[in-house]
Amino acid sequence: MNFPSCIISTVTGCWRRPGRTLGRLLMLAAVIACPGKARASAPATALLTFSSFTNFTRTTAQDETVLLSPELEAGLAWDELIVSWNATMTTNGSLVCEARAVTTDGPTHWFTLGRWSNCAKPNARTSVNDQHDDTARVETDTLILKQPAPRVQVRVTLHGADARLKFLTLCLADVHRPYEPKPPQKSAWGRTIAVPVRSQADYPEGVTKWCSPTCTTMLLAYWAGELRRPELDFDVRTTAASVFDLAWDGTGNWPFNMAFAGSQPGLRACVARLEDVADLEEWTGRGVPVAVSLSYTMLQGSPVPLPENGHLVVVCGFTATGDVVVNDPGVRRGRVRRTFPRADFARAWAHSQRTVYLVWPEAQAVPWPVGPR
Repeated sequence: MNFPSCIISTVTGCWRRPGRTLGRLLMLAAVIACPGKARASAPATALLTFSSFTNFTRTTAQDETVLLSPELEAGLAWDELIVSWNATMTTNGSLVCEARAVTTDGPTHWFTLGRWSNCAKPNARTSVNDQHDDTARVETDTLILKQPAPRVQVRVTLHGADARLKFLTLCLADVHRPYEPKPPQKSAWGRTIAVPVRSQADYPEGVTKWCSPTCTTMLLAYWAGELRRPELDFDVRTTAASVFDLAWDGTGNWPFNMAFAGSQPGLRACVARLEDVADLEEWTGRGVPVAVSLSYTMLQGSPVPLPENGHLVVVCGFTATGDVVVNDPGVRRGRVRRTFPRADFARAWAHSQRTVYLVWPEAQAVPWPVGPR
């Protein structure tokens, strides 16, 4: 097929929150109109991680196990939550993830953040639409509160005798806290990671839709080489089929992509929100590539995003002057490795509240927010 040099002008399969597009545009327009103020509204973030569930209440009946967390202190007044899970199960197993805020007036009701399974049966792997009340709403995979809360509670239900939860993360954010830039980690400049190249342009059915599974595939392919585990090197079609969200009708569900990556033996994976490009320098400086969600038009220099123009790329390192080197799945294979000005990248990434995919070996020490700050 004959694709133009940049084959994605409207990446309808990657940006999953059409109801929030106008709000994002107005927010960014206000920032641009007031250059003397903080550049963007960025979250204060917290990532609660669990690899042991001894403090969870466990209830078992036949082949169903329910893990109920205690009420967890978030460490901030949060108003957005994304939960990631890594589980093992047979094709007959499944998992349901629910969460609720705990306010000074008590808990909200439970909201479903995903139904996950390795099989492709109807309704086996899906987000749940039309969840909202006077306290909160769910947009695909994100719980959004109307008023911030100090605590959170999560409930995971496992179906199947061999289903096991091995890792759980709660990414909490205060999306209204002003952005505070960090000093760059210049020790990471001039260094890049040899992440294998994959392009969604190689797949006609995914050419405008598969940025997310293509990035997940690149992360797994990188670890396939580093760990000498060729079974981690998946075809993009396999990844796309394994993360497809029935309700959203696409492959851009953030936790589903990380659930697939984290289901591989010896790996952990989660969705997180970082604070600054300096945090990406910490990760790539330790040899860990990171996939990021951003506005594609802003990445290419536009001052404002276009509706439904979200995209994902893999950050592979930095130039000697601090610009960002990425693998961009949205172009032809020969142009996937690209470099973007640091300022354009930072503005584009802020559009997703600095959301990332993190994938790493269980035994590897990694930086904040998974490891210590």
